Amino acid sequence: MKVAVADVGTNSSHLLLAEGGLAGGAYRVLDSLKDRTRLGECLDPGGHLTPEGEDRLASALLRFRELSGAAGIPELRVYATSALREAPNGAEVAARMRERTGVYPVIISGEREGQLTYLGAAHSIEFGADNVLLDLGGGSLEFARGGPREAAEVLSLPLGAIRMTRAFLAQEPAGRKAVAALQAQVRSLLAPHAARFQVGPQTRVVLSSGTAEAAATAISAARRQEGGHVNGVGFTVAELAGLLEQTRAARPAARARIPGFERRADTIVAGLAVLHAALDVLGAVQLTVSEGALREGMLIEELAQFHSYSGGLSVRQRSVMATAERFGANLAHASQVAALAQGLLERLVSAGEPFPDEASSLVRAAAALHESGLIVSVSSHHKHSAYLIRHADLRGFSPREQELIAQVARYHRRSPPKASHPEYMVLPAADRALVSRLSAVLRVADGLDRAHAGTSRLGALRREGKGWSLDLRGATPLDLLGAREKADLWAREFGPLTLRRLPDDGT
Repeated sequence: MKVAVADVGTNSSHLLLAEGGLAGGAYRVLDSLKDRTRLGECLDPGGHLTPEGEDRLASALLRFRELSGAAGIPELRVYATSALREAPNGAEVAARMRERTGVYPVIISGEREGQLTYLGAAHSIEFGADNVLLDLGGGSLEFARGGPREAAEVLSLPLGAIRMTRAFLAQEPAGRKAVAALQAQVRSLLAPHAARFQVGPQTRVVLSSGTAEAAATAISAARRQEGGHVNGVGFTVAELAGLLEQTRAARPAARARIPGFERRADTIVAGLAVLHAALDVLGAVQLTVSEGALREGMLIEELAQFHSYSGGLSVRQRSVMATAERFGANLAHASQVAALAQGLLERLVSAGEPFPDEASSLVRAAAALHESGLIVSVSSHHKHSAYLIRHADLRGFSPREQELIAQVARYHRRSPPKASHPEYMVLPAADRALVSRLSAVLRVADGLDRAHAGTSRLGALRREGKGWSLDLRGATPLDLLGAREKADLWAREFGPLTLRRLPDDGT
């Protein structure tokens, strides 16, 4: 399975292409690309992203999409952090990006960002029983504490390098008083939370971010150690303090000549000052740098979700996923829609709606293959999907079952089943009813992953009068819109559907 993920930050955007399924759950990086979008420079006085910022973001997303498509990866998953998260027009910008580029950047919370960054770092260096991670971006600083694999505590503070440069170090050279004021702000904001991330004798302190990697490069050069990758490089808070003073005192041109600082000379003083103050408050002494960060965490999570899903499939459902892969379908989206469809069906059955035993297997197969027709063309791909399914070798399914799967997939979008559709009308009455009811389920499930972010999670489904109420967590605004637009057949078959998004710890 090939995966393309990207993160959009305040300073830069990064793309990572990788192939999973290797021994031991490992993955192989196929390609990567960094685009210095510098969205933090493109905010008006009210914090809105300007048209120039939108153009920069659209240009990066188009480049990312082109590269992932050339690698044979049909879907690009993008998460946006502080720049869009805090912009009042962030949601509108994300929607316009989908219109302009075909890519929807999902805006995630600082807590979700910290969790994924911790996951990425934990797969890049060896974590112990107790670890504290600091990840410094352009707009925010994330703290995460946890064990060998997952974060248990996460905090996000508005202390990013670009933000703090603008607030305290707009004038060159950076004076001691200005740096002291910046660090006082860091200490003030962190103080109420410091106990949660206080460093103990056995705590491993990890830094991830471009600033941390740049600091490791500069310190390694000062030690006359060979350059290159800095993953796993360690240094002390005292060394960081020395580097901060050296950098603060240097003129911008001289600062840019320090190894590692070539492309961040304008924000490196603030970045080092933020990290030094935060580490001092937490009582850290020794640090380790991780090159694994948010995008690596996104990659690992997506691969893990897919393998967890596929590991529970029956032999014939594995045949379905193999067919989906052969047709170039987006397997992450296919498995998410299949899981949502199965979950919705199970909730309907629990609420007393009658379905035959075969319904679950049929709707899962149709969900996995519903976009297979994209290999033919985007236009009318639902009809192409039905044709391909009819002529595919779906092991374990009878000809009747294969036809039902084809028709359920055919009705995942556009027109619902009608009396004017000959292939639908030749089915026995009971099969026509089953196709229509399963298509209603699939349409809502597909809508709930319209952003292709894989974040929607089902809660309770309850009868309310003549209709239904469905609780959701993690659904993006685009997912909610998609499900509401595609609930027409559900309303016809079961009654009107109301969606309620509940608070969660994710997006």
